[in-house]
Formats: sequence, structure tokens, C-alpha cells
Amino acid sequence: MSRFWRQFIIDVRSIVVIGAPLIINNLSSIGVGVADTVMAARAGSRQLAGVAIGNGMWIALFLLGLGTVMALGPTVAQHFGAGRDHEIGHDTRQGLWLALLISALVMIAMRSTMPLFVAVGIEHEVALLAQGYLDWLSWGVPGAYGYHTLKQMNEGVGRTVPVMTVVTLVLPLNVLLNYSFLFGRFGMPALGAPGCGLGSALSFWIMLALLAAHTMVSPYYRRFAIWRAIERPDAVALKRLVALGLPIGVSLFLQSGLFTAVAMLMGALGSAAVAAHQIALNYCGIVFMVPLGFAMALTTRVGQAVGQQDLVAVRRIGYTGFVLCGICTVTAAATTLLFGPHIIALYTRDPQVVAIALVLFKIGAGLQIADGLQVAAAFALRGLKDTRIPLLLNALNYWGIGFTLAYGLSHYADAGAAGIWTGLTTALWVASVLLIGRFEILARRLAAKAV
Repeated sequence: MSRFWRQFIIDVRSIVVIGAPLIINNLSSIGVGVADTVMAARAGSRQLAGVAIGNGMWIALFLLGLGTVMALGPTVAQHFGAGRDHEIGHDTRQGLWLALLISALVMIAMRSTMPLFVAVGIEHEVALLAQGYLDWLSWGVPGAYGYHTLKQMNEGVGRTVPVMTVVTLVLPLNVLLNYSFLFGRFGMPALGAPGCGLGSALSFWIMLALLAAHTMVSPYYRRFAIWRAIERPDAVALKRLVALGLPIGVSLFLQSGLFTAVAMLMGALGSAAVAAHQIALNYCGIVFMVPLGFAMALTTRVGQAVGQQDLVAVRRIGYTGFVLCGICTVTAAATTLLFGPHIIALYTRDPQVVAIALVLFKIGAGLQIADGLQVAAAFALRGLKDTRIPLLLNALNYWGIGFTLAYGLSHYADAGAAGIWTGLTTALWVASVLLIGRFEILARRLAAKAV
């Protein structure tokens, strides 16, 4: 076996060791969304539309704040690679302060979305259900951001099994809670779609409690001294995290905001279009969790290589991750094309919804490949702490190209739901080309410094 292939296998193994638990974590997380979609579909198309629109708005707002928290991951990875253990504990504590501030802002925004739903013409009953979902879910926001702060710290040091374990344990409980509050089972009130928000809010706090307890008890984390004392907010550390993380958050918000805007465009096409969109998006989301897990591992591996001053390895590790994610998404796209009707049947048998979903699944096969490649490039760039240029590229791409095309095709070319998904897919393909190109430029610069 040549030296190239030996090194390739070593790099793949290192990405898989970190990424595999994150894939299970991601699949467990989205499993709640899948369960909510299936259960809400059984309750009727309006309940499903309420969950879809409410969840879309939650994801957009959540990711805006999460991106800032995600600055902790590459920061910790570079500290870990350089052996700066004491800095890991300090930055984690500051990350928790940052998470608390972000939580307050996101909670206010979640409780103020009804005027927006009305303005874009969403059916009044569906809008009420979506706002109710967000109102209940808002109580779990501090738990969600606190959990993700500790999750980022664990990813930075390459400890992803605890994260996987917590989410896997909480998943069935979350589904049970959502089911109970949705339909009024086991003595709980029947809240309809908003009940899914309440069940998830309770689950977020349980996840935070479990992961915090693990980091307190496990001997592995003692050298970081994360819980040694409560310290005041450190303006310098917080400014550094915000400077790195805010562009990530805005970039995620632009992408997720595009999907939220698309959900609202679908809302104007009727409940059947929203339901079909949610089914297709939900399935593509499941598929996306595999490349996303490997992409998260790329942030850690690239960041650790920078911390270790192994600058030549950065480009090699990045492209290994791109190939790995590409193989996963091509396989997923083929599966989508071959088994689309059978997959849709697991969600619904409404003939109107099925007909629209079949079209979206065909377009979604191309979307899956593009999405896997762009997320791999985005997370590799985060490992390099490069966030500002990707933000500008995404702003131009997602809204200048993606939304414009989706709106134009659906409203002026009379392409309906298919036109909207064509806009989404185009935006993701452009993003993959631009971000991989950006990574190539930076990786070559680093390799040149090492010579």
C-alpha cells in the first residue's frame, strides 16, 4: 500500500472516530423532528403545518445564537492541540455566560413572531398553532444553549461519546413527552402542535443536566478545571468568542432563514404544499446528519492540526473530509431516487401531499449532494477560524441567488413548490463551490508558510 493511501486511511479513521458519535447524536436529535412530523401528520395537515412553520422559525433563531456559541469548538480544539488546558476551562465558563445572554434575546424573538406570520399571509389557524409552539418551546432555550456550550467543549477536545450518550438517552423521553402533550395522553393536557414545543423544552433542560453532571464527575475533565469556581464575565474572552462566532451565527441564520422564508412561501401555496415540503425537508434533514457529523469532526481535526503547527496536514485533512462527505451524499441521493415513494408513504397517504412530495424528492436528491459538500467546507473553514468571508459569500449566495430564484420561479414562472426547491438546490451548489474554493486558498497559504 502506498504512503498516500496509508495516510488517507489514517485521516479517514481520525474523522470517523470523532464524527461517528456525532452522527448518532445528530440522528437522535433530528429523530425528535421526525417523530413530531409523523405524529402531527396524523393529527391533520393544519397541525403539521403549525409544527413545520413554528419549527422553521425556531431553527432560524436558534442557529443565529448557536453560531456564536459554536466559536467555542474551534477555540477549544486549537487550545487542545497546543496543550493549553487551563484556557479550555476559562473559555468554557465564558461560553456559558454568552449562552445565557443569547438565550434571553432568542426567547424574546420567539414570542414575537405572530405579526410576521400574519404579514406573509399564513392561514390564521396555522399561525396560531405555530406561535403556540414557539411560546412553549421558548422556556427551554437556556437549557438548549447551555447544553450546546458543553457540547462544543467536548467536540473541541475530541470527546464526542458523552454527547452521543446524552442525546440517545433523552430522545425516547422527548418523543414521549411530545406525544403526550400533542394528543393529551398519560394525564397531560391535549395542546396540539404547541405541545411538541413544551415536550422539547423540558428535554433541553434534561440534556443540559446530564452533560453538566458528566463533566463534573468524570476525571477526564479535571485538568480543564471547568467547574472550579463561578467567575465573572471576561470582556476580552467574550469579545474574542463573539468576533469568531457571530459571523458563524449570522451565516447559519442566513441559511436557515432561507429555509424559513421558503416555508412561508410554501404557506402561501396551501396546507398540502407545506406538508409536502415538511416531509421532504424532514427526510433530507435525516440524510444530512451523516455528512454533518463528519463535518463537525473536520472542525476538530483541522483546528487541532493548526494548534499543533502541522500546517501541511490541514489541506490533506480537509479534502479527506470532503471526499468522505461526498461519498455519503451520493449514496443518499441514489437511495432517495430509488425509494422515494416508499419513504413518503411512511409519512402520509394523502394523495395531494404525496404528489407534491414526489416532485420535491427528485429535486432533493441533488440538494443532498450539494448540502453535504458545502457543510464539510464550512466546518473545515471554522477549524481555521475563518468565518467572516464565508459569511459574505453566504449572504450573497443564499439570498441574492437562492431566495431570488425560489421566489421568482414559484411566483412568476408558476413553478410552485418545485420552483422553490430548485432555488434552494441552486443556492447550495453555489455555496459548495465557493466554500471549497475558499478553503483551498487558505490551506495553500498555510502550507506555504510551513515550507
